Amino acid sequence: MISSRLYYASMMLFWVCYLLLLVMVVAYAPQGGIIVSGLTLFNDTGLVESAVAAMDSIGLSPLSQSIVFGILGGLSAASAGLLLFSGLFFIFGEEREQREARPLAHGAVACTAAAAVLTTLVFFAGGQTGALLALELGALGGLFLTVMALTQSGIEPDAVSSEAVDTLDRVIADHAANHAAFSAQLASLSRHGSRP
Repeated sequence: MISSRLYYASMMLFWVCYLLLLVMVVAYAPQGGIIVSGLTLFNDTGLVESAVAAMDSIGLSPLSQSIVFGILGGLSAASAGLLLFSGLFFIFGEEREQREARPLAHGAVACTAAAAVLTTLVFFAGGQTGALLALELGALGGLFLTVMALTQSGIEPDAVSSEAVDTLDRVIADHAANHAAFSAQLASLSRHGSRP
């Protein structure tokens, strides 16, 4: 189970980083990048150039284009957050938390699917294809396969719960033995008491 947890941790870390970089691309590339400590990051608009061209051909205003990019970034950020919590629950949690990791991972796939659908609609309506569409579809496919691997992996039962079950079984057995002994003594007294 340790190896499956490490595998899942590495895959979730990869997809969280990928989705966060995708957030940065859609947030800063249309604006010409961002300067951090003297370094200009996401300056090349080639990743979003075809998306901007598609939205221009549709007739979206710059404000509407910013809203579309904001929605794409928000969906990718939500997906990354859900994946992060899903990974933490699955890796560090016990049986109950591991079961709760699956709906979170499915929610991350749903957010990524919504972003991919929005991107596909914009590109197809604008008659374009581009790098952003490939990145979104790649994220959706890879994340879907990772979540399917999580669904097929077994969940490790809690060691504490099995000890608790053993303790409860002993308590029940002791109680039944004491109750049987008491009933036998009571029956014996009633038989002796009814004799002349």
